[in-house]
Amino acid sequence: MPPVWPSIRAALATPALLIAIPAGGSPVETPRALYARAAQLANDRARLPEARELAAAAVQADPALADAHYLLGWLDEQSGRLDEAASSYETAIRHAPKLAQAHDRLGFVRGLQGRTDEAIAGFRKAIAVQPGLAEAHYHLGATLWWTKDPKGAATALRTAVRLRPDHAESQYYVGLALKDTGDAPGALAHLRRAVTLSPSLQPAQVRLGALLLEMGDADGAIDAYRRAVAIDAGSIEARNGLGLALMEKGEAEEAAATFRALVEAHPEDASARHNLGTALLQRGDLDGAVAVYRELVRRQPDDAEAHYNLGLALKQKDDFEGAESELRQALVLDPRLPEASFTLGVVLWQTGRAAEAAPPFRAAAAAREGYAEAHYMLGLVLKQLGERDAALAQFREAIKQWPLYAEAHRGLGQLLAQAGDTAGSAAAIAEAERLTRLKADAQAAAFALSAGRESAARGDRQEALTRFREAVRLAPDNAHAHYQLALALSKSGAAREAARHFAEAHRLAPYLPAGPGD
Repeated sequence: MPPVWPSIRAALATPALLIAIPAGGSPVETPRALYARAAQLANDRARLPEARELAAAAVQADPALADAHYLLGWLDEQSGRLDEAASSYETAIRHAPKLAQAHDRLGFVRGLQGRTDEAIAGFRKAIAVQPGLAEAHYHLGATLWWTKDPKGAATALRTAVRLRPDHAESQYYVGLALKDTGDAPGALAHLRRAVTLSPSLQPAQVRLGALLLEMGDADGAIDAYRRAVAIDAGSIEARNGLGLALMEKGEAEEAAATFRALVEAHPEDASARHNLGTALLQRGDLDGAVAVYRELVRRQPDDAEAHYNLGLALKQKDDFEGAESELRQALVLDPRLPEASFTLGVVLWQTGRAAEAAPPFRAAAAAREGYAEAHYMLGLVLKQLGERDAALAQFREAIKQWPLYAEAHRGLGQLLAQAGDTAGSAAAIAEAERLTRLKADAQAAAFALSAGRESAARGDRQEALTRFREAVRLAPDNAHAHYQLALALSKSGAAREAARHFAEAHRLAPYLPAGPGD
C-alpha cells in the first residue's frame, strides 16, 4: 500500500484545493484532487484499476505533479507493468528529486527486472535523501544478501530493524545475513524475533529450523519445521528439514514416513530419496534402503552420491562384491568423493586386501581436511602391512584432528609399546581409557535424559529430577541435561538452583533460553 503523503492530507483538509470553479463554468476537480481520490482508492485492491484511471488523469492534467507520477508507478507495479512503473517513478524523481520513496520503489522494480546494480543504487539514493526510510534500508539489505554481500547486508538490515523493530521481514533477513557472517547466536535471536512477529512467515520458520538443527537443538528444529509444514504442507524444503531433524533425534520411524510421503508427492526429488534411504538405514531396514537407492540410481545413473549410498547399504548387508562395484562407480563419477573412497577402503580391508585398501584411505584423507577416521584407518592398514613409522604418523594425525578419538589413542599406544616406548604407550592407553569412559558416560547421560523426559511427561516430577541430575553428573557439558534439570527445578519451586542450571545450559548452548520465560 502506498503511503499517504502530507500533500494528500493537506489537500483533503483544504476543500478549495480540490475543486476549481472556472468563471461561468461548472466545478472542475483539480489534479491534486484526482490524485487524492486515487490514493484513497489504492488502499482497496478491488479498486486498483479505478485508482489508476484517476492517477493517470491527474498526471495528464498536471504533468509536473510528482506525487501522482509516483502513485501511478506504484499502481503499475502492482499489476506487473514494470516498464511503465519504472518510467513513472523516473518522472516523479525528475520533478521531485528528493522524493525518497520514488527512488526506493524504482530500485525495487529494477531488482525485479534483474538490474541489480541499478536497484542497489536506487536504494542508496533513497537513503541519502531520507536516512530514516526503513523500507529503503530493508530493500538494500535484502538485495545485498541475495548478491552474496552478507556484511553489507547486515549493516543495512540492522538499521532497518532499528528504525522499524516490528518488521518481521527485516528481522528475518538480518538473521540470514548474520548467519552468513558467522554470528549464529545473533542470527538465532533475529530469526526467533521474526517468527514471533509473524508466525506465518514460513521461510523464517524453515531457516530457524535449519539453524537450530545445525546448532544441535533437534527438538527446537523439529518444532520450527512442524510449524513451517503447517503453514505450507507442500514445501519440499520444510518437509525434508523435518525428516532430517527427526533423524538427528533418533526418530527414524517418523523420519522415514516423512520422507516416504515426500517421495510419493514429488517422485522427481532426489534429496528426498537420498534422505529416505538414510532413514531406512538408521531404522535397520537394509532391504528397504537398498531398494530406494537402486531406484535412485536407475533414475539418476550419473549421481555419484546415489551410487555411494547404494554401496554403503550393500556393505551393511555384507554384499561386499556389490558394494565394491557401486563404490568404484561413485568414484568414477566423482573421484574426490571422500566418503566413497573411505568406504571402499573399508570394504577392501574387510575382505583381506589391506594393500589395496591403503590408496582409497589416502585419497579420502586428501579429499577432506580433518578426516580423522580416514587417517586412523590408514594407520590400521599400515600397521597390518608392517609399516610402523608410517602408521604412527597416521595415528598421531588422527589425534591431532580429533583429540577425543579414543581408538586412535589406543592404536598409538599399542604401536609405541611395540617400539619399546613404555612411558609413551602407557600415557596413550590411559588417555584412550579415559575417553572411552567419557563416551560411555555420555551415552548413559543421554539415556538418563530421555528417561527423565518420559518421567516428566507422566507427571512424575521427583523421578524426572533424579534422572536429570544423573544426566548432569554423567555429562557436565551436556547443555540439554542442564536445561531439562532447570525446567524441572523451576516447576518444583527451586528457583535459585534452577537459575544456575539455566545459565549453564545457555553458556554451553546459546540457543537455549537463559531462563524459564526467555
